[in-house]
Order: sequence, then structure tokens, then C-alpha cells
Amino acid sequence: MPGVSDVLERWVDAVEVALLTWPHSRHVSMDYVRLGEGVAHYRLRTTLLDGSMLQCAERASLRFGRVHIDKYSFHWQRPDGSLIRRWDNAPHHPEIASFPHHVHEGDEQHVLAHEAVDVFGVLELIEKTLPEIRA
Repeated sequence: MPGVSDVLERWVDAVEVALLTWPHSRHVSMDYVRLGEGVAHYRLRTTLLDGSMLQCAERASLRFGRVHIDKYSFHWQRPDGSLIRRWDNAPHHPEIASFPHHVHEGDEQHVLAHEAVDVFGVLELIEKTLPEIRA
């Protein structure tokens, strides 16, 4: 049976492979990976084919044999640096019904409720949104 570190290491590997093989990725850069004490944490950046950039950071632990995302932030910006969306669970918007999960939509001040999401879900959300962004 695999240990906690093995499961978390495979999870980080799956994240990296997902970004490297995502058809919208032009370039992927792993800023760091930290594994230890039952926790995995990574930060990476990918440049999309349209020139926008997605910065991903997640911290996960193993709970009941499954990877649990404890903290996340996915920041998607245009080539000029302006925000498209940022999904995160930083506890700074208690007024939002989905607290602490939320999304910043187009502007730091425009905060909306959003369900918890992981990197795989964000990639799906971006794929659905790309036609709108390019229009």
C-alpha cells in the first residue's frame, strides 16, 4: 500500500502532466514543489496559446486515503497583466455565500460565490470560457 508521500507525489505529478499535455498550454514552468509531513504544495505557471497566463498554487493533504485540497489559488490574466479570473479560498470575503471559496471576475473588487475547485476543474472552466474571451 502506498504511503502518504507516494500518493501526494503522484498527485503533484498528475497536475504537472495535466498542464504539460493541456492543448491550450504553450509553456509550463514549475516554480516549486514541496513534499513532506503529509502535505504537498506546488506553484506553477503556464502560458496559454493566446498569450494569457495561468498561475496555479495548491496545498493538499491526505484525508481518509484521498487527496484533499486545503488551500488554492488560480490566477488567470491577460498578456497585459489584467485579471481575467482568480479562483481562491483565502478567507477574506466572509460576506460571500460560498465562503471561503470565491472567484474574482475581471477585477479584484468584483467577487462572486463559487464552489471549491481544483486545478483540473479550473482547466475545464477555462476551456469553456476561452471562446467568450476571444470573441
